[in-house]
Amino acid sequence: MPVRTERMSRVDTAWLRMDTDANLMMIVGVWLLRPAITREALCRRVEERVLRYRRFRQAVREDALGAVWEETGPVDLDHHVVSETLRRRRGQDVQAALQERVAELASTPLESGRPLWQFHLVEDLGDGRSAMIARIHHCIADGIALISVMMSITDGGQAPPSRRREPRED
Repeated sequence: MPVRTERMSRVDTAWLRMDTDANLMMIVGVWLLRPAITREALCRRVEERVLRYRRFRQAVREDALGAVWEETGPVDLDHHVVSETLRRRRGQDVQAALQERVAELASTPLESGRPLWQFHLVEDLGDGRSAMIARIHHCIADGIALISVMMSITDGGQAPPSRRREPRED
């Protein structure tokens, strides 16, 4: 069965090509969640609300003309939704440890060959909270569009408005 592809827009290709080890084109956001959420609950929300947007189900393949979005088959949530325990040094408070972890993830590239996003969930920050660190490559969407998508996974969040498909650039 042939792999379904779609040409990436010039703007998104530019974001992709600006990505280097010294300048990752990744949007990183941190959510402090109260009440705390489990990985299973987060995975359900991702399946129901995030994976409905095809960019979160597609990998990027560069070619001579730029890049294409490529269907990858089922998304491996074990790779994309990672549960972890926050490591703290002696005397380090939770906020400082979380900031250190975010900095580490912000300087770690996303894995090519897979959809270019990942959520890291710290299930127990204490005090009934958890934290989610979202890492999403800028070629998937701009910041404004991502705010709508990310808000859709919150309690009471609305789905982003549908938008007209723009004509393809050739």
